[in-house]
Amino acid sequence: MKKSFAIALGLILCLCFSACSGQETPQTSSQPYAGQEQSDIMIDDVSSSDNTQIDTAESGINVSSEMEGKFMERKLKLTVDGQEISITLYDTPAANALYDMLPLDLTFEDFNGVEKISYLSDELPTEGEPDGCNPNVGDFCLYAPWGNLSIFYKDFRYSNSLIKLGHIDSGIDIISSMNENFSAVLEKAE
Repeated sequence: MKKSFAIALGLILCLCFSACSGQETPQTSSQPYAGQEQSDIMIDDVSSSDNTQIDTAESGINVSSEMEGKFMERKLKLTVDGQEISITLYDTPAANALYDMLPLDLTFEDFNGVEKISYLSDELPTEGEPDGCNPNVGDFCLYAPWGNLSIFYKDFRYSNSLIKLGHIDSGIDIISSMNENFSAVLEKAE
């Protein structure tokens, strides 16, 4: 009985080793597949809240334009009554066009008890932007049909044609405390 059990166990082990010996070692996302150039490697999971810096020139990784927005954020300041509001501007077509228009003198008004809005004199491009978004407190957006900037000081429901341009880093309390229309200067932070 022991002899037949040992033979059966030996056969099973032989089959396992022979089955495994013909397989290639699986490759991870950091290793290019055979014949694949490094520039074709995709970065799958990078969080915009991750503070890791990637030097694409040294690493040889070609970051797609979709991923560049997570690394190419720019800072703006919105000055209201001498108080500065810090804004992080995302790297999207609409946000880039807004950045190129700066500085801007804007007049904001309250809309629906949820957001402060200001109309732009020039239209921002929306091609390639998402169809809408669910804005949270502090989101800096463009409402495409009306061509206005929106700063949400309260959460709001999903809205079609609402495009996130950036986010208020500090100073949202200044915005939410404004009861009347107010003037502001939006400019690049140095």
